[in-house]
Amino acid sequence: MMKIKKPNIKKSRGILRDSAPYCVAILFYLLVKHLYVLGNVITAIVSVILPLILGLILAYVIDPPVRSLERRMKAKGRKHARGKAITIVVLIIVFSLLLLAAAVIPQFTTSIIKFSNDTGAYHQSLQNSVDSIAGHHVNMDSTFQLTDKMMEKLNDSVHENIVKKSASTGKHLGAFAVDFVLAVYFLLYKKKIVGGGKRLFQDLMSETMYVKFSAFLKRCDGIFIKYLICEVLDALIVGAANAVFMLIFRMEYVPLVSAVVGVTNLIPTFGPLIGAAAGVFILMMVNPMHAVLFLLFTGLLQGLDGYVIKPKLYGNSLGIPGIWVLIAVILGGRIFGMWGMLLAIPFAAILDIVIKEGLLPLIRKRKQENSGNKLME
Repeated sequence: MMKIKKPNIKKSRGILRDSAPYCVAILFYLLVKHLYVLGNVITAIVSVILPLILGLILAYVIDPPVRSLERRMKAKGRKHARGKAITIVVLIIVFSLLLLAAAVIPQFTTSIIKFSNDTGAYHQSLQNSVDSIAGHHVNMDSTFQLTDKMMEKLNDSVHENIVKKSASTGKHLGAFAVDFVLAVYFLLYKKKIVGGGKRLFQDLMSETMYVKFSAFLKRCDGIFIKYLICEVLDALIVGAANAVFMLIFRMEYVPLVSAVVGVTNLIPTFGPLIGAAAGVFILMMVNPMHAVLFLLFTGLLQGLDGYVIKPKLYGNSLGIPGIWVLIAVILGGRIFGMWGMLLAIPFAAILDIVIKEGLLPLIRKRKQENSGNKLME
């Protein structure tokens, strides 16, 4: 009778252990190469549950001021403090959005139409300014042709998106209204939702694991809340400083340019460049000297913002290297678009915590265990 050889388990384990790094490297290469596929899959899933996600995001953003106002009301002995706080904060947000829209949208549309109708006057103004700076006549015909084409495309885009696609605009506004209503309901039933989530995780995890997971979520919540509050405050400070500067020098389109600068300042790394380029382009058509002053002030303001304002606002809570911020912004923008760029920094900070406090200690522990097993053998 033939004897069947038993497989050498130790040898098989050794082969698997040796080949594991190569398999991981191949999988990582395939993942990076087909990163767009991952983005498409995530986008398809997210699009289905997008209203709920946006409602939760809005509720999460609105919750900090609601909590602060609710605590003050409870300290004064007010009844139904939660509902009253939500009502006050929601009314303030709606009023602010309406005020911003009333200040920016009419000025934006009229400025585009004005640019298109008065190109000759702007050409002459720009030509005179360049000639006076250079000390001799400079041929600007090629520049004028380029700006005319850009203004023509911008004007067509405005008519297409505002006039021809008014139904689509109404649809988006309706979707935002639904998301906002969902956010209000999430805020009203926050305690029940959070309590249900806690019970679910307690049932799924061991007590030790649940304590660690809760502590990790609290740290993530602190990072996100501080980041969002600091970003909004920073954008308001930059936009207000820009508006004061433009008013002092009696520049045109103060609400439009200041709103663009403030909103684009929310985008990490590339946002200030976009805001500065938009402001210079708008002012160049009206008064080139104002555009130069605006550019100089924007450079000074961004330096002050980067080295003074933001460090004071953030402190050391998001202390991650600048290179990781840049990589996170690029990858976040490529996979998730604008939302990815906006939330890249807090996600990078959380990933930094996971790697330093979770992954690296686990790798060291496994390494120590493997070295101990080898010594025993």
